[in-house]
Amino acid sequence: MFRLPVLAALILALLAGVAAAQTKPTAPQAQYWVTYAYDASTGAWGLGWGRTDRQTTINEALSRCAKPGCKVGNVTLARCVAVATGTQKPPGFGYANDAATAKANALRFCQQGAAGSTCEDTAVRCGG
Repeated sequence: MFRLPVLAALILALLAGVAAAQTKPTAPQAQYWVTYAYDASTGAWGLGWGRTDRQTTINEALSRCAKPGCKVGNVTLARCVAVATGTQKPPGFGYANDAATAKANALRFCQQGAAGSTCEDTAVRCGG
């Protein structure tokens, strides 16, 4: 039969083990940059996503836009970037850590554009 101090010591050891298991450090989540490039005169656009290097992400968006007038928009840390195009310019770009929210943000920004624009999600890209 266990004595109370021995039982108490076993319970404390068990609780300490559970607490240690819960506080073990986890590997840090990679952070990805997303951005877009847009040329207002031609309507060309390009997306950059899934890179841990900010400048590489910018360069990829500019390369995908592929027009001399392409300018980089917001550069931010997120998993996904989306674009929604409409019947009027400009398109809407959105960011989020999941595809559905990025699409919804892009649609919302597209619909805030020119009056009468009908928008639809055109592309979403996620990294990581």
